Amino acid sequence: MRSRQSIFPWLVCLGGAIMLFSAMGLGSNVYSVYQPYIIIQNGFTNTQASWVITTRSLFIVLGMLSAGQLCARLGIRKTVSAAMGMLALSRLLFGSANSLPAYLAAAAITGLAYSWAGMIPLSLLINNWFRDRNAFALGLASAGSGLATILVPTPLTWLIEHWGLSAAFYSEGVLVLLLGLLVFLLVRDDPARMDLEPYCQGGDQPEDHTPIHHPAPGGMTPLYWGLFLAGVFLTGAPTGIGISNVGVLYRTEGFDPGTAAALVSCVGLALMVGKVLYGELADRLGGQLSSYLLYLSALLAFVLLCLASNGSKLCAFTAASLFGLALPLSNVSYSIWARDFLGDAGFAKGLKWSQSLYAFGIVVFGPVPGWLADLTGDYIASYQLFGAMMAVSFLFIALVYRRTNSGRRPGSSAGHLPENDRSGHCRV
Repeated sequence: MRSRQSIFPWLVCLGGAIMLFSAMGLGSNVYSVYQPYIIIQNGFTNTQASWVITTRSLFIVLGMLSAGQLCARLGIRKTVSAAMGMLALSRLLFGSANSLPAYLAAAAITGLAYSWAGMIPLSLLINNWFRDRNAFALGLASAGSGLATILVPTPLTWLIEHWGLSAAFYSEGVLVLLLGLLVFLLVRDDPARMDLEPYCQGGDQPEDHTPIHHPAPGGMTPLYWGLFLAGVFLTGAPTGIGISNVGVLYRTEGFDPGTAAALVSCVGLALMVGKVLYGELADRLGGQLSSYLLYLSALLAFVLLCLASNGSKLCAFTAASLFGLALPLSNVSYSIWARDFLGDAGFAKGLKWSQSLYAFGIVVFGPVPGWLADLTGDYIASYQLFGAMMAVSFLFIALVYRRTNSGRRPGSSAGHLPENDRSGHCRV
């Protein structure tokens, strides 16, 4: 029983990683590989191509507004399994598309699948299954999206170059169907339905099964709630649109297709490392300091991304690495901020609004990179804008942390109590 108790939460975590590998990795991050080829093959302008990303983002917003209710009504397992099927369908539609409306329809289905098999159901799963190491487990599972961005771009580029866009999309659709079967086998909604308890470090469960309580800090007035949501909104375009245009940024500046694909993979590798590292740092240092470190990485990344025209591969790969390390700001951080600023009682509300405002930020700014590229001839102006937005977001989130005095190092007088006592037993 104890072996099953200690192993099954991590199997659910693995199922969550496969979800994110598919919904966020294949559905969003890896799309940057397709973007230059779609523009060339269909004769789209940069603005038209940007509308594909914007449409996907619009339906991400709609999906996120309904994700929590779907998970509550249908169950997490059924919701994410259906979303995986929708993602596979979207790949088939992309493969057969030969007009902008067809691409937009495929993008709409991708957006819904992204939401219904993305961070909201994953966060609910991790909260159900992990009493300890919650942030680490969330970071580990969400790293699946980074793994897709590492493994897929190079073979995908080869497929497109040798067999065409349709073959690449069809192959991806088959892969998603197989991964969807794994998700269905691994994911379970709640440990109680299997006569299990949430994961507890050390394997010892409290006798009365009392859950850990994270009270809401003081000071979250309507003004600071607005600053929090504004800070989240401002991360949407720099991260969501920024990663989708990395490939076309460097292709436009004269980098060859193989190098551009390698840069996308580099972002994915750093993203995977960043999510696990951020989760570990949040558990050890608290949400405040760990988030500040990610913001600094993001700001340095955007400075270097704006230097893409210098042709330096060293500069490009350094920019890609720092950018990937900072990308957990667009997903893992929202769960951590929701708990830091709102406590357990407001966690679901904070997560829902964070994910929705993030996606809404992508919708609002979705056409901007294409429009600026048509106007200026490159994507550098967009990354300058993204860097400025990230700096303002950093300011807003820092103000909210200062106001609420939350997210401190576990065990400090201002922060939350540590999750474990010195004996290694779960705190009750």
